[in-house]
Amino acid sequence: MTIDQVLERIRAQMHLEAEDEYQILEEIRCHLEDSVRDAQAQGMTTEEALSQAAARFGVEEVGQRLQATHQGWGALEGIAAAALPVLFVLVLRWLVFAPDGTFVGWKLMVSRPAFWAVSLTALAIPLWRFPRRRYALISWAIFWALSVIVIAGGAVRW
Repeated sequence: MTIDQVLERIRAQMHLEAEDEYQILEEIRCHLEDSVRDAQAQGMTTEEALSQAAARFGVEEVGQRLQATHQGWGALEGIAAAALPVLFVLVLRWLVFAPDGTFVGWKLMVSRPAFWAVSLTALAIPLWRFPRRRYALISWAIFWALSVIVIAGGAVRW
């Protein structure tokens, strides 16, 4: 048995995103290599040392425990990050434009507490909710781009 074979047994029990899975398995590799090195220093053969390290590590159940610990939304997180800005832009459009579709005006718009509440919520939720900060940054960029398009597009008479 090799360290790669032990890691493959663990990998077979996990269904995480590739980046997370790679990082976890590299961390496990380091711990297994350290355990094997320590056991070899005590006079064990490489095979015996690896078998002992794998048994102590609990190869059979560690993959399932790691899956439960690191399981996230994965692709759904990305979809939510893309949908959130659209939702907030629609709410802001409702706040910025009068019911008849006319532009309320910047001075009136920025004096509305509801405008600031929606804007700050749109910025805070992605950062608070998404552990992967890149989704939050993408969400912010989409939100502000859509906001500018909606506000500028609404101010123009077609």
